[in-house]
Amino acid sequence: MAENYFKMIRPLNSFMSGLGVVFSLLVFNSYRLNQQVLLLAVIGFTTGFTATAASMLVNDIVDIEVDRVNKPWKPLPSGRASVKAAWILTVVFSAVSVAVNIIAGPSLVVVTAAYLAIGLLYNFMRKHWWSQFMVSASTTGPIVYGYVASGLPREALGFTILFTLTIFIVNTGREVLKAVQDVEGDKALGYETIPLKIGVPASIKILKACSVTGPLTGVLAGVLGGASILYLALILAAGYLYSSSLLKTCMNPGDKQALEKSRRTTLRAMLLGLVAFWASRIGFTISF
Repeated sequence: MAENYFKMIRPLNSFMSGLGVVFSLLVFNSYRLNQQVLLLAVIGFTTGFTATAASMLVNDIVDIEVDRVNKPWKPLPSGRASVKAAWILTVVFSAVSVAVNIIAGPSLVVVTAAYLAIGLLYNFMRKHWWSQFMVSASTTGPIVYGYVASGLPREALGFTILFTLTIFIVNTGREVLKAVQDVEGDKALGYETIPLKIGVPASIKILKACSVTGPLTGVLAGVLGGASILYLALILAAGYLYSSSLLKTCMNPGDKQALEKSRRTTLRAMLLGLVAFWASRIGFTISF
């Protein structure tokens, strides 16, 4: 029985969220370890894991009727897990994610509560086009949490703002790309995505804008934020990969294979950008 609920929290996703918070904290502390940083790392990992787990549980609860048809083998539609128990676990995980931050201070309680709310509410808002921006906002969570947990260092403020903006832009581009790819299926399911709201041609303009502004803000984050030269090299590579992939898709948005290839390529570019963030405080830094 417990195994079914364990599957529902998507343990790998939850683990990676927790790990993302830990790395963010380490970056803003220039990988210097002390007792306080280690304590915050434990709190941060717990926060990322439990908040994501709560969101995953709500996702399965909201999708139960659709899953009865498309994925009847999943724990809830198959009857191997109950909706009541899933809700109880959601409350427990949500409470833990917020409560554990009381030790660290009110600022982290507020940050955690805000991002937890975004993650939970998204599951109920997915049929609205603006919910795609909620996804992009949620991906900035580990960066913002790590920055606040590190005491809001003034020297990292510019980098944090620009890199957070980069994450939001590139993820929005990928969300629109996926919505263009799934426009027929989303229409059948009654979802109102950005392409269905404003049309595919207008959505292509958004992709073009994201292909330029996303990589640009990533580079500016390094140049103006005093990041390492290694960061700049990696973010340039990630930006090129992301931009070239989106622009190729914009030339032929009706090509399903090209859309799928671009979806995979942009994910690799974003992962490379994440590595760049981890390396932003390693080696020689850029200063003006």
